[in-house]
Amino acid sequence: MTSHDDPTTFRGQLQRGRGTAARRAPQKPGAADVVYECVVSDPRWDRQVDQRDGYLTSLILRLDLSLEPIERHLTASDDEDVDGVDLALQVLALLPFVGRRDAAVVLRRYALEGRHWDTALDAIGSAGTLKLPDLWDGLADDIVAAHGEDRIKAVAWYGSEPWKTWAESRPEIRRILAVDERSRQKSHGPRTHYRQPRQTITESTTEDLIHRVAAGGPERRPALEELGNRGEQLVLDLAEDPGLRNAAGWIPGIPQALHRLGTAALPRARVWLTGDGILAELGVRVLAEHGDDSDVPALLSALRHDLDDGNWRPAEIPARGLGRLHARHAADDLAAAWDNTTHSLARHAYLDGLRGCDPEIAEPFAEEGPWDCEPSVQQFACATAADNGNVRSRLGQLADDPLTPEVHDAASTRLAALLGADRM
Repeated sequence: MTSHDDPTTFRGQLQRGRGTAARRAPQKPGAADVVYECVVSDPRWDRQVDQRDGYLTSLILRLDLSLEPIERHLTASDDEDVDGVDLALQVLALLPFVGRRDAAVVLRRYALEGRHWDTALDAIGSAGTLKLPDLWDGLADDIVAAHGEDRIKAVAWYGSEPWKTWAESRPEIRRILAVDERSRQKSHGPRTHYRQPRQTITESTTEDLIHRVAAGGPERRPALEELGNRGEQLVLDLAEDPGLRNAAGWIPGIPQALHRLGTAALPRARVWLTGDGILAELGVRVLAEHGDDSDVPALLSALRHDLDDGNWRPAEIPARGLGRLHARHAADDLAAAWDNTTHSLARHAYLDGLRGCDPEIAEPFAEEGPWDCEPSVQQFACATAADNGNVRSRLGQLADDPLTPEVHDAASTRLAALLGADRM
């Protein structure tokens, strides 16, 4: 995992995907080197959920950066682990949306010659740049010629892009994927998804629901949720049963059941705080969702413990709970969490909690939010940032930015509300 610089530095902030770094970059000497470094080293704390592709793509565009350093990195990288090139490929796949068609040239070359050519194709398919006219003409045929049927069969799936689109117009691709689909179904059977009918669960007796929980499998979670809906105190006993825990130590459905049980879970949850790690985590969750002012010290202690240990994801729960309870003395801790976290997705929860604890302290963070790397942070900040010229300008940009489709509605709605207020 990448080592992150101090969060007060430009480099440390850009590694974290902070909005303040994005705003400073055009005037910051040496910004280009840091952008390149982040593209090729991938500083994300959790590469499954933390976002950087749109953020870094936007910086490459604004700084008018050459793609040569990125291509050199792709060419030099011969690691079996795809993590070394994944983010770079995602960025290249987005750049054509903002007019950088030269990125398609680099990406095409890597898709034909690179070690992780299939990941390059996944990036093209996920980004949606197949829709851009003439950008990938001939690539499907070139891929077949470069890699052959056997290698394609090993990585392609009929329902994924770009294979699905290519199969519509390329008989050769269609034939390869059709064979692969038949082989998969013969070996594994057709894909099925279990869905427990809601009516069956709601009409079940409590005894039957308990039996479903004990039996495990896909019925356990909806059965637990229904027990919570009914206010069954037995849910509390089930939460304490180590025999129900999965390999990760968790009981799927228990958090939802406890949520539906509501304040009735509070007395037991307060006891859980001194229990094992799983029960303590459940206790904090219940207090965050349903606790009262007497629970603020416990939530603040949980927050500080998680932040001290760099447990950014668990810290989201007490952060929101403290905000719900308007615990003003937690504001400094939440502001520090925003600054320090390397888990960019957690900033949404920290800002939410901070606004509840102290709206005045939260204001500059909310104003930074529309430039953040995380769409969820941008959406939240669009709705909550104080009205000023910088915020309005950014809302106008986000309303139709092709790199932030998830944020269009939030930006447009807030901007329309501000302009409407001007006319009143």
